[in-house]
Amino acid sequence: MDQQRVAYQMVAERAGRRFLTGLSALPEFKPRPGVDLGIIRVSVTVVRPNSLDIGFVDMDPVNLADLGEIADRRAAGLRAKHAQSKPALRLVGGA
Repeated sequence: MDQQRVAYQMVAERAGRRFLTGLSALPEFKPRPGVDLGIIRVSVTVVRPNSLDIGFVDMDPVNLADLGEIADRRAAGLRAKHAQSKPALRLVGGA
């Protein structure tokens, strides 16, 4: 593996570990007694160039849904930002 590929692999591993650490740091949502919301397991795997399982964290669906909404808003903002920055070709003058 060349140095650039190794560096990208390290960045991917670090990002995966940081993501799992952040998820596991969230306090669990506790509904009223007797209500079971279930648990969702989130796993992280670096898939290229060599697959590497980083790990997993079990989360409640309320926290995971909130994180999904945050990701949706971020995605919409990034799409809008990139749509505005596309260069436009305009015809000036003419005969």
